[in-house]
Amino acid sequence: MKSTHFLGLLLLIIGYFTYKIFYPFLETITIAILLTIATYRVNNYFTQQSGKEIIGALLSTITISILFFAPLIYLITSAATTIANIDIDYIKEIYSNIYVWITDFISHNSLFKNSHILDFIKNIDLNNLIQKLVGIASILATKSAKFIKDIILILIFYFFLNLYGKEILLYFQKIIPLTKEESIKLFENLANVMGVVFSSILVTAFFEGILFGIIAQIYGYNGLMFGILYGFASLIPVVGGIIMWLPLSIHQITLGNINAAITIALYSIVVISIIADTFIKPVIIKYIDSIMIKKDIYVNELLIFFSIVAGLTTYGFWGMIFGPAVITLLISILNIYPDVKKNDIKKL
Repeated sequence: MKSTHFLGLLLLIIGYFTYKIFYPFLETITIAILLTIATYRVNNYFTQQSGKEIIGALLSTITISILFFAPLIYLITSAATTIANIDIDYIKEIYSNIYVWITDFISHNSLFKNSHILDFIKNIDLNNLIQKLVGIASILATKSAKFIKDIILILIFYFFLNLYGKEILLYFQKIIPLTKEESIKLFENLANVMGVVFSSILVTAFFEGILFGIIAQIYGYNGLMFGILYGFASLIPVVGGIIMWLPLSIHQITLGNINAAITIALYSIVVISIIADTFIKPVIIKYIDSIMIKKDIYVNELLIFFSIVAGLTTYGFWGMIFGPAVITLLISILNIYPDVKKNDIKKL
């Protein structure tokens, strides 16, 4: 048996057992790899400024913890506290107020008099709805513990991938069937496009989340929690913002604050959805990309958003990273393919 065949067989056997050992962590490792690629230039900057790879990896981990994971952990803990302190009587009062408001609205609008809206509301089993809410709360509590554990593991893997990333990259350059120049170009394309995608996600979440948090705080809600919620919801095209501002407007209506409900709705539509999302956000993203990205790489925003939606549907929360990563890899391969094909023709 040839040495290469023996090593190949041995590699398959060891690879199988390695896979079995690390199988429970594959998702977290994959997310850590994708985040490492997306923030490659950030880690490179910290490493160059500090002169030490371990400091660069540590600063990169702290940065992504503050910008991406800290808001998630705060959201989980705040949501858990809010759900645990739900007042059942208050929910019944809100339900009663909504019914009164809708009844009054229909009585003053002949267009809705023959509708079955009131019948639909009357048939709602509020007690059953509350029981389901309590059940969802217990499920969220269980899922939250696992989610926080996953975040900790991702950060650990992310730190070591940044610390030893250069050595890992050099090793893969030796074993993949591409020239050194082609492998470097593939990685740079992947890192550049992932950087664009990740910066777009962060800018969208932070910018629009801050704007919504301000209006939520003004009307007595937890501005930080609702800002974070809106930030993640804003990643969903078309309906993302609505699922956040509409419940607040309805809540204000049940309290009898019609002007507040209209203000929240108009502010969210005009200031956030139209002015901020359509005009200001692209300028900020372009500025950030000009700092992070050396090459002019265009990634269609709709393509990014739809890949996020598809990822969320298929993989759950982490799909917001998986979805764009798949599209990014596809774009990177398409970018490098003509050059690889040209080099192959020259070799013949």
